Amino acid sequence: MIDVADQHMRDNNPEAALKAYQDAWPKVVRQLNKKQQVWLLLSIANAAVRCGNFEEAFEALAALPEGFSDSEIVLGNPLFHLLVGLSFHGLEENPEEEIENFSRALICGGPEIFAGEAPIHLQQTLQVLEPPAETATWEGYTGCSRDLLNDATGYLRELLTAKFGSAPPYA
Repeated sequence: MIDVADQHMRDNNPEAALKAYQDAWPKVVRQLNKKQQVWLLLSIANAAVRCGNFEEAFEALAALPEGFSDSEIVLGNPLFHLLVGLSFHGLEENPEEEIENFSRALICGGPEIFAGEAPIHLQQTLQVLEPPAETATWEGYTGCSRDLLNDATGYLRELLTAKFGSAPPYA
């Protein structure tokens, strides 16, 4: 079921992917370990963002710090923070949290985490966030916690590979 949803994402059909991921969740959740559950929730959130269902994305994302903080791959995960920022942007209701999460995505994943997204998100973040003191630039900065992306699965692994130009593992 998850493979079908991933294929819908590859086929640029996020609506069908969202439905397939959501249908898969109750059927497979008990078979998955905590990290796999995190990646399935991130897949649900990503599909929801891509089809403009920001409420559903936010619901999936809100479950992560509440129920999966012990997985040690949620907070500081650049993709998680990017999707939270995109959800806040789509909901148009909390610009401070939007920029806060885009800033965390940048710090944790580097500018490449924004590849394929609307350029305005990175541009606005760069206006409010100073570059790292040790480099004095964001150019070439790879983030402080890309390693949290190493267990990405399915379509999300492919998405990250496209964003960063290489497949996990990341250092």
